[in-house]
Amino acid sequence: MTPNSEPRAVLLADAPIERSASEALALARQGAACLIDIRQPFELELKGALRDALHVPFFHFKQHLGLSLDEEEQEMLDADAPSEQDRREFVANIQQLERSRDVPLLLVCNSGRRSLIAAHLLRGIGYPQAYSVRGGMHALLQEDH
Repeated sequence: MTPNSEPRAVLLADAPIERSASEALALARQGAACLIDIRQPFELELKGALRDALHVPFFHFKQHLGLSLDEEEQEMLDADAPSEQDRREFVANIQQLERSRDVPLLLVCNSGRRSLIAAHLLRGIGYPQAYSVRGGMHALLQEDH
């Protein structure tokens, strides 16, 4: 590590990992960030999909990285097993993310807990601008009204 790269590495490590719902909506509407909905398909059916969001279910993402799911996550995934089409779309979505490492990625789940984990995972594999939307879908729905 060069003397000049060390401060940048420290800044990225200390960078905030959450964005407010209002910030996320503003960035997404301006086209300055990629909004990624990590909820499971059945959650989209219950609460609706986010307009202009890329859908990459979190549990599929974790499996793609070779991480194991806990018992509750596995039960949720088993209840909504992905089809072959889902698998193809997931791979295409991940490949799309490969081209956008420098674009802010705004991750959304229902409450902000899973998206916070996903943001940490993405930062750990080289996406320094991965952020969780604080409060998740609940906060976005309140902000958008």
